[in-house]
Amino acid sequence: MMKRLFIGIPIVSEIVVQSVKSWKTDQLLKNDQLNWVNPENWHITLFFLGNQPKSAITLLQQIIEESFYSVPFFNTLVTGAGVFLRKRDPKVLWLGLDNIALLLTAYTRMGDLLQQNRFAFDYKPLKPHLTVARIKNLQHNASFESFLSQNQRYSFGPVGINSVVLYESTLNFNGSVYNPLFVKLLAHEPTEY
Repeated sequence: MMKRLFIGIPIVSEIVVQSVKSWKTDQLLKNDQLNWVNPENWHITLFFLGNQPKSAITLLQQIIEESFYSVPFFNTLVTGAGVFLRKRDPKVLWLGLDNIALLLTAYTRMGDLLQQNRFAFDYKPLKPHLTVARIKNLQHNASFESFLSQNQRYSFGPVGINSVVLYESTLNFNGSVYNPLFVKLLAHEPTEY
């Protein structure tokens, strides 16, 4: 049996949720068609693994444990809004994360272990972001660019990075549903930002 898997870090922040909720009534976005991502699905994707046999789950748990065994819980800031692909034809509205240095060694180690165990994935530099909306149609590019300009350096507040999760992603009529299959809690006390 195959499962569509990815490894990510869940992000939970009521402060950020309230900021994004206010965007739904922002006059600069009033005519645009955006599909807002449920905050329960907010995460930083580390590695998207695609369809994998159910038997791979145990090995993936071991890889996550080994990669993150010494990474402590830490705090960072959610800062700035941006888009993927291009400003003139954006598809994704995202929020950035300010300081993720504590994750970089573990991310590299995990990538190496995944490669050694012959998992196929797109290995690229980590650019942590939260996808908050998928953009279906922009009616006024100038208004949207003004909205981005107002929010590109805005600090949305602190967030705790406290776990790494192996998720199964399934599609239904309302979009993707992320089911945690394994949760690795990060160790120690949180560091101050």
